Amino acid sequence: MSQIFNDKAIANLKTTVRCIGVDLSKVLLAVVLLEALLQVIAPEYTNNIFDREFTGGRPIAVSSAGNRGPLLPIKKAPGELRILGMGDSTTFGTGIAAEHTWPAQLATVFQKNGKAGTYINSALEGYSLKEINSVYRSLWSQYQSDLVVLAVDNNLISMTWFRRDDKSVTTNPYLEQIPHSKLAGLKNHLKIFATPSWLKINSQKALHFLGLANNNLKPDVPLGATLALGWQQADLPPDVADRAWKQFEIDLSVLRDSVAADGRSLAVVYLPPRFIAFDGFSDNEQQVPRQRLTMDAGKRLGEISKSLGLPYVDSTEAVRRGRSQIAQQENRFAPMYIKFDTVHLDKDGHKAVAEDLFGLLGKSDKAP
Repeated sequence: MSQIFNDKAIANLKTTVRCIGVDLSKVLLAVVLLEALLQVIAPEYTNNIFDREFTGGRPIAVSSAGNRGPLLPIKKAPGELRILGMGDSTTFGTGIAAEHTWPAQLATVFQKNGKAGTYINSALEGYSLKEINSVYRSLWSQYQSDLVVLAVDNNLISMTWFRRDDKSVTTNPYLEQIPHSKLAGLKNHLKIFATPSWLKINSQKALHFLGLANNNLKPDVPLGATLALGWQQADLPPDVADRAWKQFEIDLSVLRDSVAADGRSLAVVYLPPRFIAFDGFSDNEQQVPRQRLTMDAGKRLGEISKSLGLPYVDSTEAVRRGRSQIAQQENRFAPMYIKFDTVHLDKDGHKAVAEDLFGLLGKSDKAP
């Protein structure tokens, strides 16, 4: 009896292992087929790495001075038109190459119009306005820029509010030595695959679509694109958005004065979130309920800029116009933002901003 039982147990075990093997083979085949399909129809999901060396798979390429892009000498060349771009992660170029950021593309637009345009992209992810001013005064004010431009997205408003009392010294993490590990090496080898990125992004979309993820802010850490839009939330103080904007105005006036002390003027451009620039279903993948938004951030920033005497442009219409022009001229759909992101523009979005800024600054008396 014991032998029979053992034989049956062994037979059942073999059957179970065989079934598991068949199921795993089916899963593996499905993954291989999905990967093959994505490589053909959605290759943009490959090389989607975000770490200390890459952003969206593109080299971060920070110079020894700390700017993203080429290192320029402090002293300008004769006839050079130097642009200093300031901001946070959107200006830094999260998800895109350094040469596709709006400071780089603005320099290119000037070059096409007969100017020897160069650029310094001094932005950094997670900057507050105080940090931007601190780094400008300690470093970038030396670089003889002709045009100084601050790009403001909604995240910069919330970060400026959250870190309003922060006294820590501003540092650039990309100037620190990068520790290399076997895990980092493995990630670089896996970047050729599209499936991991596709699964991650689309699972997040599904969670928001099903209502299993929301856009609520943490009352003690109200970071996000919706704070500047007057986001209504039961456990969020009703006046926190207004206080955040007032703090931003104070810090912006300090930055204006720092730039003016060097004989330069500061210009401001607003970078809208995707769900404000467009109203299509695919433009609001995080299902932000617009009825809970009570402020027009572009208008509010324009009013503040006017009160401070700063040249200003709201790039919302430029981003919309850019998508329309690409559809007409290139016969393709242009998201204008990186994948599953409400704030960070892609290279087409940055180009639209650069062209809008040229319209504002191209005839400036500061442009030699």
